[in-house]
Amino acid sequence: MLKATIVTLAALGFTLAAQAQGERSRTPEPQVETITDPDAIAARLRFWATDSGDPVYFGEVRNVDARSRRVLGHYQCLAIAFIRYEDGVFHYAHKMWARTPDGSCRYDDLTSRPVGNRGLCVRDSDAAPGRGPSTRRLSKDNIDWQNSRPRTIDTRARRVGETPACVPPNGAAAGLFSLQIIGDRFRLITTRPLSYELNMAPQDPRSPPTAPVF
Repeated sequence: MLKATIVTLAALGFTLAAQAQGERSRTPEPQVETITDPDAIAARLRFWATDSGDPVYFGEVRNVDARSRRVLGHYQCLAIAFIRYEDGVFHYAHKMWARTPDGSCRYDDLTSRPVGNRGLCVRDSDAAPGRGPSTRRLSKDNIDWQNSRPRTIDTRARRVGETPACVPPNGAAAGLFSLQIIGDRFRLITTRPLSYELNMAPQDPRSPPTAPVF
């Protein structure tokens, strides 16, 4: 009986020691940086007004649960060029389009899928006037960004969309719920509700991504 008890205690001690070793050797989860201050977010982005190139950010728009604000599944593919940043206001040009039947955004295919959403007052030589058809190209070659009235993310007024200068008298905008950089992802959630998500690595629009960006 005593021998059996000793064997049992020894086995228990071995098991506890193994568990403790496992706890010590477990790799800690990496910390993901989250940035919410608009000025700090702007400092991480490249803007056409101050950049010699024409960097474009690629990603997707996702649906959001209106009650919980939980980000859901895919809504549209997305490309954004940030034009300038002034006093808490981001000015940007963008284009959105549907995925191909195989589920790909095909960022490198500029013409086969129609653009479903773009700025109303962005001068684009690749687009027909107003809501007419457009290619998916965003570059300084086809966007007259200096003479456009682009959409804005206004972190002071908490509004996202067309400005009153584009759509008098009050603009056409959704409310701003949150704006963040989470790790390598830019995330803007509006009260529509939609989440606009971008890979933080800017791309040359002449060589857009050929693979998924997330």
